[in-house]
Order: sequence, then C-alpha cells, then structure tokens
Amino acid sequence: MEIKELITDVDGVLTTGRYFYSEIGKLLKEFGPHDSDGFKIVRSLGISVRAISADHRGFEITKKRLDDMGVELHLVSELDRLDWVKKNCNPEQTVFVGDGLHDIAPMKLCAMSFAPCNALPITKANASYVTQTSGGNGVMFEVAMEILKTVNMIRYQKIIVGDVDE
Repeated sequence: MEIKELITDVDGVLTTGRYFYSEIGKLLKEFGPHDSDGFKIVRSLGISVRAISADHRGFEITKKRLDDMGVELHLVSELDRLDWVKKNCNPEQTVFVGDGLHDIAPMKLCAMSFAPCNALPITKANASYVTQTSGGNGVMFEVAMEILKTVNMIRYQKIIVGDVDE
C-alpha cells in the first residue's frame, strides 16, 4: 500500500471537541500536546497532510493552531466531505481520520482510516483502526506510529526500541 496523503478532521480528533464560550461567542478549543509530533513523523515519510473542519465560527482558532503545526486547513461542511475527498485527493493513496457520522463515507473510500476511541460507535465500526487515545489526547501521534509501522517497520522499531540499525 502506497500512502501519499493524510486528511484529518479537526474537532473530536485533534481537539477534545470542547468549545469554550463567553457572551461574545466561541473563544477557545482544547488541542492535545502530541499531535504536532505525529504530523512531523507523517511528513518525514513523504506523506502530505491536510485538515478539514466544518466549524466556520471557530475556524480562525483552528487555523492558528494548524498553522503552528504546518498543516493546511480547509473549511469543508460535513455534507461535502465525501465530494471534497473525491475531488482533492487520490483515495487509494489516502489515510482519513475522523470521528463523526459524516466522516464515515470518506473513511470507507480511503485506503486506510482511523477513528479516536471516543468517536461515535458507528464511526469506529467503519474505521480500519480505532486508536487507544481519545480526541485531543494525541490521536495523530498514534496514527503516525501505525502508518510508520505499515510503511517502514525498521524505522518504527528504531524509534521504539532504540537499538535497531536502519
């Protein structure tokens, strides 16, 4: 299997899915600490990374965090996700990460898919792999390690064990 791209949903995957509001509106989202390392591992394998979000009110908050991690972000409504994936990538060479109902169709279309352990049960049932970590708690790091095992087992063992020659 040749993987060239990873596409991830944001809220519920890279965030806990919690939004912090005040009387002026949405102020904050809670992102996890290890996803940046996961993106670095994926990119080191020559795999491009993009993220999608349907959260137009919190888009600028999300954009700031993803810019910090060097991840391209697209505003894509839930109902347009499948069409967006079909138009913007080669699903046979794409990994999709999602947690919600509207992530199922692109997950089923793509070569490999992941869902956080706290995703909807129906979403987890349609994922190739369900992570042990929940959204906002390092899902992307776990995804990266699984991709690394699939693509380059020797490098994976070197990272984990520390004594395997490449």
